[in-house]
Amino acid sequence: MGFVVESVKMGWRWLIRMKTALILLGILAIQTAIATAVPQEPNVRSTVEAWRAGEEGPGVAVSRVLDAIGAYDVYGSALFLALLMLLFLSLTACLIPRIRAWVRLVRHSQPPLIRRVGAHDRVERFETGRSAGEVRAAAAELLEQNNWRTRTHEGEDTPGSPGPQVAAEKGLWSREGGSLLFHLSFYVLLAAIVFGQLLTFEGQVGVVEGERGFTDTEVAYWNYQPGRWFGPEQHTGWQMQLDAFEVDWVRDPGAPGAGQPTTFRSAVTLTDGQGEMEQAVIEGNAPHTIDGFKIHQLDWGYAARVVIEVDGEVVHDDFLTLIAMDVAGFRGAAKAPAADPDVGLDLILYPYAPDNEGGEPIPTGAPWDDEPLLIVSQHRGDLQLGATQQSIVELDTSQLELEGGRLMRLGDTGQIEDVTISFPELRRWVGFQVSTRPQIPWLLFGSALLVAGLFPALYAYRRRLWVVATPSEDGTRTLVRVSGRAFQRPERFEEEHADLVEALAEATDATPPSAAPPPSVPDPDLPRTDLPDTTSEVVRR
Repeated sequence: MGFVVESVKMGWRWLIRMKTALILLGILAIQTAIATAVPQEPNVRSTVEAWRAGEEGPGVAVSRVLDAIGAYDVYGSALFLALLMLLFLSLTACLIPRIRAWVRLVRHSQPPLIRRVGAHDRVERFETGRSAGEVRAAAAELLEQNNWRTRTHEGEDTPGSPGPQVAAEKGLWSREGGSLLFHLSFYVLLAAIVFGQLLTFEGQVGVVEGERGFTDTEVAYWNYQPGRWFGPEQHTGWQMQLDAFEVDWVRDPGAPGAGQPTTFRSAVTLTDGQGEMEQAVIEGNAPHTIDGFKIHQLDWGYAARVVIEVDGEVVHDDFLTLIAMDVAGFRGAAKAPAADPDVGLDLILYPYAPDNEGGEPIPTGAPWDDEPLLIVSQHRGDLQLGATQQSIVELDTSQLELEGGRLMRLGDTGQIEDVTISFPELRRWVGFQVSTRPQIPWLLFGSALLVAGLFPALYAYRRRLWVVATPSEDGTRTLVRVSGRAFQRPERFEEEHADLVEALAEATDATPPSAAPPPSVPDPDLPRTDLPDTTSEVVRR
């Protein structure tokens, strides 16, 4: 039993060390890097299945190793969660004693009394006609006005006992408090990042201008990436209708920035989960928030309405999303499984393709739809809709045969074999990114803590000061000695010390202060009548 207790104690001592926290943080960083490089099953299950089958990725053998170490679900693995718990436990065990020690220091510590001027003290002296008691009272008042913690001692000036003096200290609370805030900020930031990833949600959806709207449900998104703790019940069912999409460009070929967009905004109608309706404008740098979901304008393209008839029966009539290609133009696909056999159209749209002198259309790279041209390639066969996962803008032509193609202007109707194709309308669609990130306020709070702790940790400095006033030998004047010591930024303290001495001399109607002996030589006139430095220090790791 004793061995178990000692082992637990030893493990606890190891856990609360700074070195342990850094090791745990490093291992978690490595796991995060793995999760970035390797597809994660909760987000892209199809890609993970392809890696496991060897159709993609590094191969079956490597995939088995990745699977064995939990690389396909890093954030849900037992190792990641255990390390995360140990890291939070380590940080908590380290921070709580430091905070308690700092509170004790703030509540109970007093500036120490001086026993002897040290080699690194800065000393200046002057004489005044005021009494020693008046000088000490003036010094205490002056120091308190400048936010120094003061301690006035009126003891006997005899060997072995603290002599009359004013002891003061400044910078201890702010510097140590800033250090605590700085370390606490990492605790808050780490918690916000981890739990934020568990609770966050991000999805993308495209909405056609003037068409049926979008409803916030799990199946309505094109791309759906929920956090592990984000459930379908957290969707509120809010709705969005794209009333109008405004986009324009610099159309003058000779103008600076020719072809660059000048306007890019969406006018929408939003209805929240309680049925309240509102009008809003969403732009690139101006998202809108509804029911805790933030809506960003992400992308756009053209939506061509294509009607397909087979033997006089309409088998397809819908707006098709066309996305921009790497080269000029927009691409999409029409799929009509209602036909027998299936009909698939491969579509390429050139928004501005004017006719040349011979009447032939010339596609250009211009994105504005002044003279749109739709290039249609018709396929028949099996669309493989239930067999493979497909993009909405591409055809799986493995079981299809090409029957022909044609060029179509807006409003045209054409025939390919027994299929009639119409192109009656062209609109635009807008891609929106919908997200909820509950960690954002906590990340901002953690960042504010970091900045609040960084400034005092960098710019505050700890210093002590003692004012000893003793009567002269003839009793007609008072000799004042002002000794100070800086633990950081000594060059800054030199200026502050000189200013304080000058202010004290002025307050006591003193003669100008004289320069002190070199710092390496102790002041022989200062009595050895003080207590040792017993100020409590903040517990450090």
